Amino acid sequence: MSDIVNKALEIAEEYPVFPCDEKKRPIVEGGFKSATQDPDKIVAMFSRPNAKLIGMPTGEATGVSVIDIDVRDGKQGKEWVEKNADLLGITRMARTQSGGWHYYYRHTGGIRNRAGISGCVDVRGDGGYVIHPDSEGYSWLNDEDLGNFPSEVAQIAISVTGENLGEEVVTNSFGKITDGREKQMARIIMAIVADFMRQNGAPPTVKYVVDEGWEQYYNSIDLRGGNLEEQGRGLNEFKKKALSTIERARSGKIIDIDKVPPNKQESPSQAKYDAPAPIERNIRIKTLSELRATPPPTFMVADYLIDNSFAVLYGAPASYKSFLALDWALSIAHGVDWNDRPTTQGAVLYLAMEGQSGIAVRAEAWHNENNLSDAGAPFYTVTTPIGMAMQDAPDVIHLTQAIDDTLGGVKPTLIVVDTLARSFAGSGADENSATDMGHFVRSCDLLREIYDCTVLAVHHTGKDSDKGMRGSSALLGAVDTSIAITRSPDTMKVRVSVNKQKDVSEAEPLWLEAREVAFTQSAFAQEQSSLVLEPSSEPRKQNLGEMQKRVLEAVRNLKGSEFEETKGEDTGIPVDIFLAEVAKIKGKPLQSGEKTRITQGLTQGENAIINIYNGLVSERW
Repeated sequence: MSDIVNKALEIAEEYPVFPCDEKKRPIVEGGFKSATQDPDKIVAMFSRPNAKLIGMPTGEATGVSVIDIDVRDGKQGKEWVEKNADLLGITRMARTQSGGWHYYYRHTGGIRNRAGISGCVDVRGDGGYVIHPDSEGYSWLNDEDLGNFPSEVAQIAISVTGENLGEEVVTNSFGKITDGREKQMARIIMAIVADFMRQNGAPPTVKYVVDEGWEQYYNSIDLRGGNLEEQGRGLNEFKKKALSTIERARSGKIIDIDKVPPNKQESPSQAKYDAPAPIERNIRIKTLSELRATPPPTFMVADYLIDNSFAVLYGAPASYKSFLALDWALSIAHGVDWNDRPTTQGAVLYLAMEGQSGIAVRAEAWHNENNLSDAGAPFYTVTTPIGMAMQDAPDVIHLTQAIDDTLGGVKPTLIVVDTLARSFAGSGADENSATDMGHFVRSCDLLREIYDCTVLAVHHTGKDSDKGMRGSSALLGAVDTSIAITRSPDTMKVRVSVNKQKDVSEAEPLWLEAREVAFTQSAFAQEQSSLVLEPSSEPRKQNLGEMQKRVLEAVRNLKGSEFEETKGEDTGIPVDIFLAEVAKIKGKPLQSGEKTRITQGLTQGENAIINIYNGLVSERW
């Protein structure tokens, strides 16, 4: 057996494993969820020729969570480690392929993936994976026992309160709870959920629980003179706890709900629940000291999408911007890395306003290429236009009601608006109007505030792509992140560059390349094709010679003309007609050597600019 098979079998004596390729991508269906300790399955999986690295799930699957320190692209990982050595403590460490570090800890319930803490720190927990240090390019740095996961990092990364970090209930002289505030929060939320289920036979929404319980909780505890949000006991934590309780109730994991004591407050009337809820905002006033103590931004997709932010991704037609937006969205929904960059897993709502057929095919192609099943993924779509540039945001109110009613308490962490132009259509709004663009920005901000989510708008460039986004400059002024995607001429390569990133350093430009994939659509057993984006290098600048220029001109002159033919799966121009067009452009007949140079030299290697299949010529890209 090969070395990687033997190593995988050895590791599997302690942890489940699965194979990855050289780019750290899982190569088996189900991705990291297919990790196993079964020797026969391991031999079969790791015997594949593209099995290069050994993946190991993190979180409950292995009892291990990892803090990933990044030093690539100018990241300040080394400085962060030196500054936070006491926080990291003594635990098992490994060197990564890129020169960073993995700190291994005992898993604490609730730790999940989190990207971009302090701009250089990622957390791998539930829903994540790492490459085991016995893989090529990785190595252990010590043999220490696994330490406890640092609570400070846990509080930034996710909710690690309630039963996991419970406190005894202690009150001050005014009867307000000083210790045990998490238990008080959990008790109030559980009582509200139980009361509602006893009356209605189904769990309430998160908004309902917040409306009924937040003020009661807030008034019952001692603030200790600090910021509740920073202490992990504020409104955001209340919402997270409400959501997890509702999900447990919905899945039947709360036993004897009838025995849960009722809430001390009077139960709300059904009429109050059924009334349409207007969009409400929680406006918080902060002192300068509270602002200084605010944690730095963290990433949903390192280093591109910031948590709880407003971003825009823009590019010219055929720049693959919707493919990139969908790639990010599905990576977040599944909690898988995006091109070796960690993501924060969460529910995604994709407003595919240009129709459902395109996104369905693209999503299925993505799942096929990533060896993942779409069953159970928290990815939701809306395929009808939503007017988001309307005064008072009536369509956004309807959208929030649909989210609350349909998703039943599941809160989207990312909402994608694809495209901005379609969200203006039908409402009489004008992209060039600062007022109308202001309405659009306001709609995005409302969604972001209601769900504590990131909103990503997909947008177009203007006629002059060098001048950036189309429409009113009010959009650029409002977004936290502006990302341009630019296609290199005559290739399928695109450059992704961050032109604006509030409060954090802008990411280095990244090159991706679109690759066509074919698959059999599961719903109708029809063969389909789509594109997927993969990491690539910057295209070599190609200075075309006179003959190359003539060849491209000839192909483009004849494309779509009466001379274009189709043979089987190939479409193009017959070679003789194509060569005659090149001679016409040259102004004289082609010599035999020139014909050979065109039909052979320009179809192979880095100089290739045309394809010839079945006697038909087509442009390479």
